Amino acid sequence: MSIPWCPVCQTRHASRKDCPGELLATGPERHAWRVKVSTPTRTEAYGVLVAESGDRWRARVLTYPNILWSVPGGRGTLKFVGDTAQDAERKAIEFVREHCRERGYELAQDGPAVESRPVDTEPAPVQQPRGSRNSRQLRSLVVRYGPEKPDRVGMTADLSKSGLFVITDDPLPAGQDVKMLLELDRYSVPLAGKVAWLRAKAE
Repeated sequence: MSIPWCPVCQTRHASRKDCPGELLATGPERHAWRVKVSTPTRTEAYGVLVAESGDRWRARVLTYPNILWSVPGGRGTLKFVGDTAQDAERKAIEFVREHCRERGYELAQDGPAVESRPVDTEPAPVQQPRGSRNSRQLRSLVVRYGPEKPDRVGMTADLSKSGLFVITDDPLPAGQDVKMLLELDRYSVPLAGKVAWLRAKAE
């Protein structure tokens, strides 16, 4: 049984705890591996795009010149995550090769042999806050957090000028200093704070 594509990160992972968040690019996206593919009706060119995403790297697949591969249902573009650019790129290449094997496509040529064009950079919509600066804004954003480095994943329920509430299955104890990366627009915003309180049950 194959693992489904996550609706949040558009990668495949075993459990919700493994979700790396939306994987928005925090650096320029570059063209990496490319290949020409012979299908029963024509020759196509596939490629991999690689970009930094916070403290990780992500890769996306496209059909040249600029058609990004989407998850089933078209909810977003396929992504592959790794600790290094090479790791993310390798996972994307493995997926492309498996895709071609399953369909009987022949990989004709590796290398930068096709023209590229600009592709969708997936900008996230920016919503302006309403009400006073001190009021809490109901916003669902991916936030990474941890005592030493932001290596756990949660979602915000609300934000205010003085703090934010994080929904998570893996909370830190009250009073714990915490480092965070809040994913906003196309950037990850580093934050530092302290866990003020916990709520054991969802309400």
